[in-house]
Amino acid sequence: MEAVAGRGQGVSVPLSLNVALLHDGMVDKTGKSVSTSVTLIDVHDIARSCRTYGADALFVSHPSQTMRALVRTVKRHWDGDFGSTYNPNRQDALGILDIVGSLDEAVMKVEQRTGVLPKILATSARDGSDRTSFSDMSAIMEKDRGSYLLLFGTGWGMGPELMQRADYTLKPLKGPTAYNHLSVRAACAIVLDRLRGS
Repeated sequence: MEAVAGRGQGVSVPLSLNVALLHDGMVDKTGKSVSTSVTLIDVHDIARSCRTYGADALFVSHPSQTMRALVRTVKRHWDGDFGSTYNPNRQDALGILDIVGSLDEAVMKVEQRTGVLPKILATSARDGSDRTSFSDMSAIMEKDRGSYLLLFGTGWGMGPELMQRADYTLKPLKGPTAYNHLSVRAACAIVLDRLRGS
């Protein structure tokens, strides 16, 4: 996939890794384009992984005001008196959570904070000829020290329109068996470790 012109070119910025959990523009098992529901355990666990591996922000994106309000309720609980004192670590993790209505909004927020458009990294359980290995991507990020937005899909994965927006698509995670159905929260933790683990 050809990179979008002007993204981070000639601009020196600190490495900024951001994660987006997407629920719109997904596909179901028949290949139909759908919106998926938010799974709150995904929000909790992915926030904890993002905080552990130094992500600057976790964007949970959903077009539905109702779904966004649900995620805001969770965030408010851990920001409030009871949640913040009962489990400060959870408050710390959810402190990087940002709720948005679209991928475009997440991109805009990263650009506003870093001063450059982020390069978009897509993940997929499907293999392809244009996939970038984790070791190569980690080396690119360390050399470039730019701004990145790492996308994770829900349902049966991101549809073609979202995949086409990526500057890089990472190789799928594979174990020693033919079974390949990790939860998105498990996949996110593994991907972050391969990209940013010590």
